Amino acid sequence: MKALRLMSWGSFRRKESQVPSPLWGGIGRGALGSPDMLPLHNRLSARLFQLFELHTCGAPPSLSLPTGGRGLDRACLGALLFLLAIPAPAHATVIQEVTSRGGIKAWLVEDHKLPLVSMRFAFKGGIEQDPADKQGLAHLTTELLTQGAGPYDAQTFQQALADRSISLGFGAGRDEISGSLKALSADKDKAFEMLALALTKPRFAPREIEQLRAQQLSSIRAQFSSPDWQARFVLLKHIFEGHPYAMRRLGSLESVSGLRRDDVVRFASDHFAREGLVVAVAGDMTPQELSVALDKVFGALPRNARNAAIREVAWPQDTPVILVQRSGTQTNLMFAMPGPKRDDPDWHAAEIANYILGGGGFSSRLMKDVRSDKGLTYGIHTGLAAMEHGGMIMGDAATDNARTGEAWGVIRATLRRFYEDGVSAKEIAAAKDYLTGSMPLALTSTDKISGVLVDIQRENLGIDYLDRRNDLIRSVTQEDVERVIRKWFDPDKITLSLAGKPEGIMPTRTEQMVRE
Repeated sequence: MKALRLMSWGSFRRKESQVPSPLWGGIGRGALGSPDMLPLHNRLSARLFQLFELHTCGAPPSLSLPTGGRGLDRACLGALLFLLAIPAPAHATVIQEVTSRGGIKAWLVEDHKLPLVSMRFAFKGGIEQDPADKQGLAHLTTELLTQGAGPYDAQTFQQALADRSISLGFGAGRDEISGSLKALSADKDKAFEMLALALTKPRFAPREIEQLRAQQLSSIRAQFSSPDWQARFVLLKHIFEGHPYAMRRLGSLESVSGLRRDDVVRFASDHFAREGLVVAVAGDMTPQELSVALDKVFGALPRNARNAAIREVAWPQDTPVILVQRSGTQTNLMFAMPGPKRDDPDWHAAEIANYILGGGGFSSRLMKDVRSDKGLTYGIHTGLAAMEHGGMIMGDAATDNARTGEAWGVIRATLRRFYEDGVSAKEIAAAKDYLTGSMPLALTSTDKISGVLVDIQRENLGIDYLDRRNDLIRSVTQEDVERVIRKWFDPDKITLSLAGKPEGIMPTRTEQMVRE
């Protein structure tokens, strides 16, 4: 059993600016890092993260939250959750690698101060595994997992969770299917039993399929009125044309209407397997207890998944300005260019560069130039979007229709100066201070800790990554950052999408609003 002590809180400098993603510095690819679980994710301002993941990335898991029953009353549960948010002292935070008798591995942070246990896990392969004509299947399947399993129908399953204040949820994202479980330690055995039933004996009852299909169709229709979604859709459709990453997480009205129970059953049997599974647990649990629980929860799953091979993204050579005409007083802008994957040796240099350009909130160049100096937008953000088979750098803003051309001109000028003139030592030092000093914010509860540990495993960063991370960031030189800027932040490689009625800018392509 391996163990690693996380770096002490004293080695961090807390910053007042709260730009999400102290661990990853970008949008990321997965579901557990969205505003609910910024792991696999985290990764930019919460708003930009939502913009990205709502199209194809993983949404926060649809948690089955306790609503009543014989469990804790709301006041008591609220008090426990408040206590849980208090950071644990570093000396109690040790990562242990646990292997069950069946060979299933998990990372554990054992902490007995509060009677709570949090588990996060992820299966390899996500929404990109949907057949092209069955987009939305992964999402529908994961939504159904808590709607009846084994001897429980949907109502009794939910009641069993509520009676013990157990939170259980699943989510479908790009490159992964993720899940989360949280319970009082006295009820962890029942919680693990319910999780095992959801994974191995889901009912997928026709009535529940129809109810959740209707909800999914309603969510799809709601997307059509969102200018953010419309701009994002045409942007990613162009960048990922012909690649599974272009598929829509929720699917289309046509694809979801055509899904059948057999499709759901097949997706679950093909993709929930021990191969590629990563698990992390934090809280009131011993390694011996976890070893037994791993086999009870995951041991009955098939060894190998039947995932389709996904090719690497081939970035398009053209850089169009794509317009989706939409009524309203504002235009939403979204832009993207090729970016590094998480395993790129220059990742931390790219994090620093992105923080300086548009990831650092009001300290970033874009926010200063476009908002503070010109008053052209309420906010502009950039972030790294690292996926298993490709990476990109994304940005977004919104402005008045009449000032769209002016705003884009300022953005382009800022990008050009950034690319050609580089950055200062002072800017790099500030970015390093934030990226190293904000790490404790990712480790302030059992939920966050287990989420971060899943991320680290999915990215193959090593059990000692948190011990090495700050030194990796501090070792980045100004020459490293400027080399990365010249490699990845080329303004001539930007694709721009617009949703609105912009003035002062000439699109090279016009698309109709998506309505199905």
